[in-house]
Amino acid sequence: MDALTLTRHILQTNLQLDAVSSFQRDTALLGAIPEFNSLTITSILASIEDETGCEIYDDEISGEIFESVGSLADFIEAKMS
Repeated sequence: MDALTLTRHILQTNLQLDAVSSFQRDTALLGAIPEFNSLTITSILASIEDETGCEIYDDEISGEIFESVGSLADFIEAKMS
């Protein structure tokens, strides 16, 4: 599974929004989707760890990761490498 598909899957699981399947790389997340809050971010990080088998450290996390679907997909791709 490529990083963008995995990102959409993780977002769908955590946001429970039908529109996630149509999200593009430039779809804004943080500040653009009311359901996207700190609790959601925590759940998304846990899902990334579960799906990729990686560990995410506190110093890796920044708001920039959650700006868009593309920035989150890039982070996930880096964790998959």
